[in-house]
Amino acid sequence: MAGFDDSPDSAYFTPPLTTVRQNFDAVGRRSMDVLLQRINSPAETATRVVIRPELVARQSTIGRLRTPPAR
Repeated sequence: MAGFDDSPDSAYFTPPLTTVRQNFDAVGRRSMDVLLQRINSPAETATRVVIRPELVARQSTIGRLRTPPAR
């Protein structure tokens, strides 16, 4: 099981919840850069920007140690 946006509480669930963390600072900075570029050069074509999120793997998705099956 996994969550999204790295809610502060997700690390305290049982088991701690794996989540996807977004870099909102980078999104905001890059958005402003693109907006200002478009204002200053409206004839330019659209810009596609990808800001990769970070997977924070916690125990909700990390496999458990398994004991060997009974014989």
